Amino acid sequence: MMQVQWRVAAVATALSLMMAAGASAQYAGWTIPDTAKTEKSTAKNPADAAKKGKSLYTSNCAKCHGPAGKGNGPDSDHAADLTDEFRADLNPDGVLYYKIWNGHTNDMPAFKSKLTKDETWTLVEYLKVLRTK
Repeated sequence: MMQVQWRVAAVATALSLMMAAGASAQYAGWTIPDTAKTEKSTAKNPADAAKKGKSLYTSNCAKCHGPAGKGNGPDSDHAADLTDEFRADLNPDGVLYYKIWNGHTNDMPAFKSKLTKDETWTLVEYLKVLRTK
């Protein structure tokens, strides 16, 4: 119960800060187009894409984000925990896509030279499965 209350408070704080400072502050260091928040996955069959996305995750993301997406991979001491349910509101499909595609200035490599656009959307479908319900 305490953890749920903490998460609700964290989301409320993040949203109020975003509203006060402008949504772009949330994406500092990321190249995220304004349209990203409304972009939806292009995967034709999300369930199948998520299954395929697991192998992409294992080979490209697990070394930093950990095998279960908890942010505890051996190659990073501060990778994001991708299982937090509040990330669904903060990182809808299009935002996840561009975070993977373009990377972060210092913390995460861009995968646009390693993955196709379709593979990136497939990976997005798997990341959505990792989020805790």
